[in-house]
Amino acid sequence: MPSPPPRPLRYLQYLLLPVVLLFSFQAPGLCDEAPLPKGAVVERVACRADAKETYALYLPSTYSPARRWPIVYALDARGQALLPLERFRAGAETYGYIVASSYNSASDGPMQPNIAAMQAMWNDTHQRFAVDDKRVYAAGHSGTVRAACIMAAAVPGSIAGVIGAGAGFPFDQAPTKDTPFLFFGTIGNVDFNYYELQDLENRLTDLHLPHRIEEFAGPHEWMPPELATAALGWMDVQAMKAGTRAKDAALVDGLWQQDLAAARAAEAAGRPFDAWRRYSAMAGEYAGVRDAAEAIAKAAELGASKVVKEAQKERELRKRHDLEYIQQAQQTLAATQGGGAVLGRVIAELRIPELKAKAEKQPESDDGLSARRLLNTLSAQTGFYLPRQASEKKDYARAAFFLSIAAEIHPKEPYAWYNLAAAHARDGKGKEAVEELKRAAELGFHDAATLENDANFESLRNEPGYKEALETVKKQAAAKG
Repeated sequence: MPSPPPRPLRYLQYLLLPVVLLFSFQAPGLCDEAPLPKGAVVERVACRADAKETYALYLPSTYSPARRWPIVYALDARGQALLPLERFRAGAETYGYIVASSYNSASDGPMQPNIAAMQAMWNDTHQRFAVDDKRVYAAGHSGTVRAACIMAAAVPGSIAGVIGAGAGFPFDQAPTKDTPFLFFGTIGNVDFNYYELQDLENRLTDLHLPHRIEEFAGPHEWMPPELATAALGWMDVQAMKAGTRAKDAALVDGLWQQDLAAARAAEAAGRPFDAWRRYSAMAGEYAGVRDAAEAIAKAAELGASKVVKEAQKERELRKRHDLEYIQQAQQTLAATQGGGAVLGRVIAELRIPELKAKAEKQPESDDGLSARRLLNTLSAQTGFYLPRQASEKKDYARAAFFLSIAAEIHPKEPYAWYNLAAAHARDGKGKEAVEELKRAAELGFHDAATLENDANFESLRNEPGYKEALETVKKQAAAKG
């Protein structure tokens, strides 16, 4: 069950009015304030026009207002600005990018906060710094990738490229041959949106649109720093091809050698399909800035080989099998009214014990990775989307039912038990809530401030078990500093 489509964008024209204003903004020029530090993370910058809008900042150590610089605007799914900033920091220093990362961005909700965050960062950075408007990029994770794509498409030419972590285009706005921006996507090999990015790669290839989709070992999260760095290098090469950046033969050759080494390593390791994907990407990406004959030849050779064709077929079969399972799981969950009496039956019908055994036995095998993706998909749905929908209807018993499934999938995850405790507390089941809260604390839940301010537990504040759990959480917090 990939993340569900956002609400219908019936008010898109209204929502995007600020975007039009944003990208037609005329910067008044550089300010006379004391300059912000270079080559170091500035944890929080308040926008002059609206101090509630804040962002983390990285200026490369070589920054000077004497010339204009490319910039990446990062939108984290939970407004954790420092998370993407740290991922892009090394690449920003290597390739000379400004990075501004919002504390006000959000996924799984209305579009407006992301528009406001982008507008605020755009205006503020254009006032403070010398920004190259031909090399503006947006980076997002999960739902904020879709938000970045909407904004980039709304005003063609405003955003040169989108760097997407764990998600692709909006579900109702697939790429077309007229898509006006580049796309560099990353996906964890056990991400619940894995097949979405696989399909997106095929579509972008068919449309002959410049793109790169990179895979890494991990779940639904921002890409590791090395891929964030690769994304900026890739954007540099595309800028050279477009004529918006001066050609740099040494830089191009260095990136070519990195790609070539990766392709050869995949081939030597017995992963010809991965090698073919890399050579195929290189064949198109470097044409026009260097001789790509070797990549073109290798892509053609491997693409015609029996082993790559078989790998492609196996890949499609596995995807079809997994998507059929997901569809069946959706039907099972939708048809179940919940309740403790049926919990065991539903867990069995979803084949959760079987998937867990497969994932634990050979976690890095194709079967193991497939099982882990399916479990993560179930976990995302039963641990977030479905209980949220139930809670919005004040059906806390049904929310607790879904959360019980999520806790069965990841029994060592403290937030699974914390969220289950909250649902039970809302449902008036104080005893169960206290026991689950204690379990969350024992497993490492350490956010004492969240617990103390969580209205879900208001009815339990005076309960001895709640106080005991809170003390354990505070000890966990102290231990983590």
